Amino acid sequence: MILTLAYLLVPAIIVIACQKFSWLDKAGVVVLSFGLGIAIAAGLDLTLLFNADTITAVQKDVSEITIAIALPLLLFSINVKNALNMAGDTMKGMALALLSVIVISIIGAIIFADQVADVWQVAGMSVGAYTGGGPNMAAIKTAIDAKESIFVTMVTYDILFSAIYLLFVMTLGQRLFGLFLRKYEPKNEAGEIDYAGMEHLSDETANGYKKLTQVKLLPQTVAALLSSGVVVGLALFIASLVPETYKSTTTIIGITSLGLMASFIPRVRNLANSFQLGMYLILVFCFTMGTMTDTHIFTNIDLSLASYISFILLGSLVMQALLCKLFNIDTDTFLITSSAAIMSVPFIPVIAGALKNREILLPGFAVAIIGYAIGNYLGIIVANVSRALVGA
Repeated sequence: MILTLAYLLVPAIIVIACQKFSWLDKAGVVVLSFGLGIAIAAGLDLTLLFNADTITAVQKDVSEITIAIALPLLLFSINVKNALNMAGDTMKGMALALLSVIVISIIGAIIFADQVADVWQVAGMSVGAYTGGGPNMAAIKTAIDAKESIFVTMVTYDILFSAIYLLFVMTLGQRLFGLFLRKYEPKNEAGEIDYAGMEHLSDETANGYKKLTQVKLLPQTVAALLSSGVVVGLALFIASLVPETYKSTTTIIGITSLGLMASFIPRVRNLANSFQLGMYLILVFCFTMGTMTDTHIFTNIDLSLASYISFILLGSLVMQALLCKLFNIDTDTFLITSSAAIMSVPFIPVIAGALKNREILLPGFAVAIIGYAIGNYLGIIVANVSRALVGA
């Protein structure tokens, strides 16, 4: 019980610290949660305090349950109709981004088949991460029964390489790709942004979590949590009706589909704090996964796996850029859609700010949300296609 509470509450301490110290918040609560978890794994032997089997069981339960509950909460707040309407031309760029990730992941799976163990699992989880986000990667891990060791290593490498990708996009991306992609043409230079009901996605700082402490919103927060529980319960019930082999996949598809369906119900979609609560559970998940990290990953780098992930990031970026040139898509749209796929929703304001283009913020949100919604489906499909191609 004490260990479980620690996993649930430590991210809250991180959020409070980030709210008090702006310089700390710049690193990001997600990165800090995972980083602290890794630091604990490296510097604190939890077996001195708890039984090893207990630690493993708690870590497994907390990571799986938080992701299962977080997914519907994130999906509840999506206004699918608005997202599709707002995406406009940006949707074309996102489609090219998704296609690039899928194609490069499958090609990479074939190339690295003899070098990366269970490469089809890596391919599926990578597509989930780089079309949707971390929650999608975790969900796909459950859906395809991927090995825990592969998943933990992937999460670590994903954070490292995604940070490099983000730094590149924010510093050199616009200048470099602007050499052969056309310049963005402003549509409304002076106008204020209409977030069209998605204001809750625009604050990537720790301050966004303050709403969770508002007593007047507590009933709605509880209602959102209960609604997510109902979705997970229904998905588990549906999964119990299928053969054992397909239960995990059915559960994740069920959670995703039912969560999306619930978002069409105004009363559910408008529940306060569903997105914030979902993101907090993601922090709990990140912290828990960090404590599960085998720190030998850093001293004994799996060059094959690291090379495959790098191949996906670099390859999909280049492929999308070439496709954007073919389809006459501008530089900013290319970069925001690539970032929406690779980095997901929380980083859209950061990228838009680096591009000095507020106008592209809302379309960026819209396509990143769509990536969240379909990432699980794409990842599961790619995992099975890759498995068939490599004969696993």
